[in-house]
Amino acid sequence: MAIENEYISKSGTEIHAVFDTVKFGDLHMVKYATQRDVANVHVMGRVDAVSTAMGKRQTSGACVFTIFQKDRLLEAINKNKKVFLTNHELLNYGDNKDTVGGQEGGQLIRDVFNTSSRRFNTINPDIVGGTLTTLTGVESLFNVNSYGASSTAKLADQIPPFDITLVGISEVDPSAANTMTIHGVKFTSDQGGTSIDDLVLERQLTFIARRISPWTPLSDKKANFGTMGNK
Repeated sequence: MAIENEYISKSGTEIHAVFDTVKFGDLHMVKYATQRDVANVHVMGRVDAVSTAMGKRQTSGACVFTIFQKDRLLEAINKNKKVFLTNHELLNYGDNKDTVGGQEGGQLIRDVFNTSSRRFNTINPDIVGGTLTTLTGVESLFNVNSYGASSTAKLADQIPPFDITLVGISEVDPSAANTMTIHGVKFTSDQGGTSIDDLVLERQLTFIARRISPWTPLSDKKANFGTMGNK
């Protein structure tokens, strides 16, 4: 029961992160920031600004993950999402487990493409023997499969935009739970490393986002669920 005239904050141990629809357990930290282009407007004959111009707003941030055994981020996102990878991406990063029927051993898609009639270059898959290949027959100009294939994401920057929802539930008063959402997260860089002084492995991913919905009591979200619509 909430105590009258008392406000309840949350610690990091009381905040849960939901990536898309998966509650994440490997997240060590998430930070975000918004910045808007704002400038003074000056005119001739006046030293001071006469007005302020408001421009576009940008949202960015970063996530830090603790690495335990494998990349849980891709594993979680790939459960519900597919991406279209070009031939170049498939040649360098893709496998045929989810694109060509699933041969054993994680064989690279280049082994499927490298036929006697058309051999792909791993730098530019459309170049054969130094000349640009011609799409003929089944390799139609209007056939999407001539340019790539549907696959699971292999790198963080291939993950399509998704939402990160933070839910804070206090040990003191669970009824005071609140939530915030970072909409349209798209990863732009992936950083990591290790040294003899590190006790755990960490991985940092920076992102840009579409916008942020600030912290709101969870009870308000539930009350308005039927009229919330697309956020």
